[in-house]
Amino acid sequence: MSVNGWPGTIWLTLQDRKDKDYAVFGEAEYDVTPQITLIAGGRYYKFDNTLIGFNGMGQDNPVGTTLGYNRCLTVSGLELRADPTSALITGGVPGTPCTNVGTVVNGKLGPKRSEGTGFIHRLSARWKPAKDLMFYATWSRGFRPGGINRQPTAPAYSPDYLYNLEAGWKTQFGPLIWNGAIYHQIWKGFQFAFLGANSLTVIQNGRDARINGLETDVSYVAGGLTLNAAMSYTDAKTKGAICKASFDTAPNCDTFYPGDPTDPDDDFQDFIITPSGTRLPVTPKFKGTATARYSWPMGSGKAHVQGSIAYQGSASVDVRQDLGGGFNPNSIYGRLQPSTLVDLFAGYDWRNYNFELFTTNVFDERNELARFTACGACLRLHIIPGRPRTFGVRVGAKF
Repeated sequence: MSVNGWPGTIWLTLQDRKDKDYAVFGEAEYDVTPQITLIAGGRYYKFDNTLIGFNGMGQDNPVGTTLGYNRCLTVSGLELRADPTSALITGGVPGTPCTNVGTVVNGKLGPKRSEGTGFIHRLSARWKPAKDLMFYATWSRGFRPGGINRQPTAPAYSPDYLYNLEAGWKTQFGPLIWNGAIYHQIWKGFQFAFLGANSLTVIQNGRDARINGLETDVSYVAGGLTLNAAMSYTDAKTKGAICKASFDTAPNCDTFYPGDPTDPDDDFQDFIITPSGTRLPVTPKFKGTATARYSWPMGSGKAHVQGSIAYQGSASVDVRQDLGGGFNPNSIYGRLQPSTLVDLFAGYDWRNYNFELFTTNVFDERNELARFTACGACLRLHIIPGRPRTFGVRVGAKF
């Protein structure tokens, strides 16, 4: 059952990965008038990511006939299972039984590679009609490199790009400060991750997503009283159906991929795993926080009390809606549940020393940080909760 040359090891992942990123960037500002400023920035980038090595089970492991050694590359460039009479190609990662994550070109072994170059920008205008008023508008483009999956059967994934249109304001009216922004974003070919075959994380490109949002915060300071509040609203949905096969460009994901003519089970009919208009996972629609703090002189020091509340709504866990046969993984995961956390503090500052009593998560809310299963085929749900109600004392000194 062991991997060749690794007695007692049922599964081996031994790979060399190199991620190289290069960039040249800069930004300039120009004051058109004392009140109007134009900002322009750019970034030229280049990435070159490679991966080579072995991943899977040994030659005689019956479960691993297509999940390890039998996918190793031969001198012909084919996998061993497709060309059992040819010799395995050499020159891979030292200590591996062979190489099944790599490429063979003209009889030479090399790594799988994901590379590319490009240019992204930020253009912005800022207007300050008065000392305590500022308005801005920004058009920018962001980027994340592509890469190679360590699962031999999973294709490489491409870069994804974020196009951002944003307008915002920063204002102050005496003791009151009010900031905010509204934005519209298009996320091109967004990357998402899931547990694939053999519970290895696979990263795949979707189509596009559309994100509209609003965020704002208000603060008020008068004497010893400080009030803060912030909220965000995010409406994020897929734009275009996501196919089971990431390389399928058909709008309805209905492409038929014929496989080995001698193996009818090797054919593949693609299908939609995420319909257009599906909400993106993890991010709730609404988040909000509020904090109130009051401090006052006491003896030769200063005392304070503070309370805060934080709320966030529910969110789905997996962007995929159909893994085949109508099975939705979210039927196992459920949803990240909404939560409201309350924290209380009371303390005293004296000279260079401070003392504080606190209670966090006063009502012992079981807020959920994550929901997941331990493997790709597992049905048992795991939920990671936040910290329970906690009482504590903090003592500090300044130097």
